[in-house]
Amino acid sequence: MPYNRGDLYEQTIFEILQNRKLIPNNFSRGGAGGGADVKFLYKSQEYNVEIKVDLKADYGQKMLKWDIKNKSWFWSVDDSVTQLYTSIGILDYVNQKNFTPNRFTISKEQITIQHKKQDQQAFEGKHTLNIKALYQFYSNKNCYYIQVGDYGFYHLERDILNLGTPQFNCGIYLRLRAKTIHSNPIYKYGFYAVIKTNKKPNLSIYDIEEKNDCCFPPII
Repeated sequence: MPYNRGDLYEQTIFEILQNRKLIPNNFSRGGAGGGADVKFLYKSQEYNVEIKVDLKADYGQKMLKWDIKNKSWFWSVDDSVTQLYTSIGILDYVNQKNFTPNRFTISKEQITIQHKKQDQQAFEGKHTLNIKALYQFYSNKNCYYIQVGDYGFYHLERDILNLGTPQFNCGIYLRLRAKTIHSNPIYKYGFYAVIKTNKKPNLSIYDIEEKNDCCFPPII
């Protein structure tokens, strides 16, 4: 069963494509898993499409940890997303903040609310990114199309199927957060980098839901 708005919307899109017989026979939705949100068929070939219920969603949130010996930040996991983040300079940007986090240098039992607030103030911030970073993020996942809530269906890096879709042209930025994981004990907070949108895209002429008088994408 869908467990949040994003998952419910993904299920809606899945069912529309399924009713049009555009879902591969061997594909089942993975919810919040790391694979494709949805796959669709075009001329009997499978393609990925990202599904976002709105523009508030995160794109590739990743946790950072502190290397006490080298006094620098590193990713808690090494994957295609963190490799992309490193390639576009996010890790360098974080390290240039040049502060030592209390969370990793003070005993857990001694961490206070004040220590946490100091970490949040020193770490948190926003940094404008080029939209090409988002395109690259998805092309690394072999995903070139996106369906976004009330805005419709777009291509990302390129329109690989020549559907005539507009390119997803929102603005994006990097957000850094020292985010609470659990309110108690105090030391249960982590350091995260995530890409978010800050500028609305132009409405697409295509929409899988066919809202706003838009046409269904020319997927055959």
